[in-house]
Amino acid sequence: MVADKIDAGVIAAADQSSSSAAASKDELPAGNYILVGVDIDTTGRRLIDEIVQLAAYTPTDHFEQYIMPYMNLNPAARQRHQVRVISIGFYRMLKSMQTYKIIKSKSEIAALKDFLNWLEQLNSKTAGSDGIVLLYHEERKFIPYMILEALKKYGLLDRFTKTVKSFANSLNLAKASIGDANVKHYSLRKLSKILSKAKEDASTGSGSASESNMADSNSSSNINDKRSPKNGIPFERDQFDGNASVRAKLAFNVALQLVNSARKAEPESSEELVNLFNALKPFAKLVGSDIQELDTQNENLERQNSFRPVFLNYFKTTLYHRVRAVKFRIVLAENGFDLNSLNAIWTDKRTEGLDLALQSIDSLKIEDKTELLELLDSFFDPNKTTIKPVVKSNNRRRNRRASGPQAKNGAASSRSASAEFGAGGDKSQSVSSVPDSTTKSPSPTKASSAAVRPQRKRNSRHSLGGANGLKVTDATSVKTELNNSAPADVTVNVPQPSTTPVAIAASN
Repeated sequence: MVADKIDAGVIAAADQSSSSAAASKDELPAGNYILVGVDIDTTGRRLIDEIVQLAAYTPTDHFEQYIMPYMNLNPAARQRHQVRVISIGFYRMLKSMQTYKIIKSKSEIAALKDFLNWLEQLNSKTAGSDGIVLLYHEERKFIPYMILEALKKYGLLDRFTKTVKSFANSLNLAKASIGDANVKHYSLRKLSKILSKAKEDASTGSGSASESNMADSNSSSNINDKRSPKNGIPFERDQFDGNASVRAKLAFNVALQLVNSARKAEPESSEELVNLFNALKPFAKLVGSDIQELDTQNENLERQNSFRPVFLNYFKTTLYHRVRAVKFRIVLAENGFDLNSLNAIWTDKRTEGLDLALQSIDSLKIEDKTELLELLDSFFDPNKTTIKPVVKSNNRRRNRRASGPQAKNGAASSRSASAEFGAGGDKSQSVSSVPDSTTKSPSPTKASSAAVRPQRKRNSRHSLGGANGLKVTDATSVKTELNNSAPADVTVNVPQPSTTPVAIAASN
């Protein structure tokens, strides 16, 4: 079936005619919508993980609430969000790893209800509003799935869809607006630097080179002042991009600057907001499509698991290759391919069929497609052995470990030399006599006294006999010598008591 589609020139997992019809139904209709930037902090990057922080931003208002999860944050999430779960007695709470203070949090259902109340109030304040469009920014679609999954868990999905009409990813807007081949990652931090540099170049375009250099130096110093800690004080939470509230505001402002970079209107004016919605409308879909995608996530997981035998050698090597294997599996599953469909293509068209199928995936680079093509061909071909990824041996790290102690401390080499040849150049001196960090060096007074007086031996019967100048042979001789050295017997006369009775006078 897939091979027939390839012959017809339709290289896709799903039929394009049906997808185009579905796309027309999922398009966001024209209307008066409110744009809200949204972001979340989670315990991990899986659907079974939980939300730790939920934040939203508009130019007029913002929402932020921490949520107490049932599970702990994984190490990567703790490092990124600088938040961890602690237990005090029978109570669990969130603690900031920057300020070392306890963070006020709520349960997940209470936070979601507060979020829905805030959205409904925001929608009611705007007259003639047709709903709210949530704006987010991320490489892989994850935020809508986590929010919808949490709402679905507590039966709040119908209430949410009455107010929120669509999710829009500003990353697609950034790729369409910038379109620079040199930009590999369209992260919020990278985009903010590009936009700030373009704004400075536009403002100082007519100035001299010295003034521009001074402006660049001042701007870099300002950035360093904001980024670097002052006097050892950690970063403030309102400038930390691991915080969901910071990223929500940054996503909204970056998208606003991308659309209105050539205009000189008032900041965050109604005209700029209209331009932002018109630019985001091609990338916005109705919430119903996201709900359907959430329902099909289990099918995508099954497709991903079907590729596990192909990437088995990748998972047995380094972390770099494991990450690449996960990326390849996700991309293939999201494009509707599984192991059986690719096997059918290879059986019919061999390598040419696989090449045509992989060319339809736009998210893969040319070198990634080449690597994936060679891997799949070696797996499906019984006459070939499945390709194993080439792991480069890190000899620099081994050499650094081998020469590390000597390079760091010059005393180590002298210590080893003195241990081998002694202080005078011979091998008579033992290693234990050389003081180092593990042996305790004797004091000078003890060393001098030890040189004059020999070390005592432990007291024993042998030392006792030797102290009296006697040659001890066995236990019997010791007893004999001790008895012979005892003094002579001394006779002592003790008076005997008299037996004559004595009269005792009683007194009144």
